[in-house]
Formats: sequence, structure tokens, C-alpha cells
Amino acid sequence: MRKLALIACSVAGLAVLLGVARAAEPDAGTLSVERGRGVAMLDLRGSILGRLSSGSLRVTDLTPADRYAPLVFGRKVTQERISARTSVYRGQGLRFRMLGGGYRVVVRGNGIDLSAVGKGGAMLKGDPRFLGDDVGVYSLEGVDCDLEPESCLPLPLLPERFVLGAPEQPRAAGKGTP
Repeated sequence: MRKLALIACSVAGLAVLLGVARAAEPDAGTLSVERGRGVAMLDLRGSILGRLSSGSLRVTDLTPADRYAPLVFGRKVTQERISARTSVYRGQGLRFRMLGGGYRVVVRGNGIDLSAVGKGGAMLKGDPRFLGDDVGVYSLEGVDCDLEPESCLPLPLLPERFVLGAPEQPRAAGKGTP
């Protein structure tokens, strides 16, 4: 029962997060990964929610002076501080939340479920144990793979990079431009 309540709260929180992010930044992009096995790297200004069944999570806070801080918890979690802005978390049942700010996140392992909203880049790579193994699915720009897995694509077996959100428009030079 507790697990069902946690899932319901996570889905409701994600819906609110997506709605707020879309209203605040209309050019924000989205990424959804479900049942991932492999690596997901994000370099993003925005928000990330996720779970990792087992593996490691490397988080670099690119905006440490802002009011936002990453939150990571789970079972058997160990934290190794690499630098003042970077930590590596290892364990089982990791849950993570990075709201607002800029982050560089590397998720490696099994059971990668994440949703990201913002501007930046992502790299995905599936890592099957054997030929034909399910490596999970992903979607860009709107489809939630938890709700509609048939509308999502399998994780690529070779590293593939993506841009999230519309790139910033260059400012025109001349008078009257800020």
C-alpha cells in the first residue's frame, strides 16, 4: 500500500513539475526514460526526478550558489564526495530529485526511471546483458514512457546525444538590443 501511495505521489508530483516547467519556460524540452539498463547522462538547466534500482549516480551541481540542492536517498546508499560540487552515490533503490538550477547527472545501472524538463543536452546508451535483452525505453518531447511505453523508443545501443529544449536565439547586434 505504501509503495502504491509513493508511486501515486510521484506521478502527481511529476505532472505538477511538467506543468510548472512548461508555464515557466515554454522552450523547455522533456525526456522520459523507463526501465532503462545502461547509462543516461544529462547536462541540464531545469528539473530531474528519478529512480535507480541498482547502480551509481554522479551529480554535479553547476549552480551551487543558488537556492536549489540535489536530494538523493534510498537503501544501502553510500556517498563519495569527489569535489565541492560533485558527489557519487551508490546503492539500491536510489531516488533522486533535482529541482531548478543546473546539473550534470550520470546515471549508470539497472532500473533507470527518470523524467527531466529543461534546456540542455542528454546522452543515452543501452547496455544489454545478452543479445535481445530489454534495455528500456525513452521519449523526447512529451510522451511519458511510464504511461505510454508503446509510444516510446528502445534505448540506443550506441551512445546517442539529444538536445532538450529550443536552443537560445542569438541576439541581433545593433542599436536597441539589450
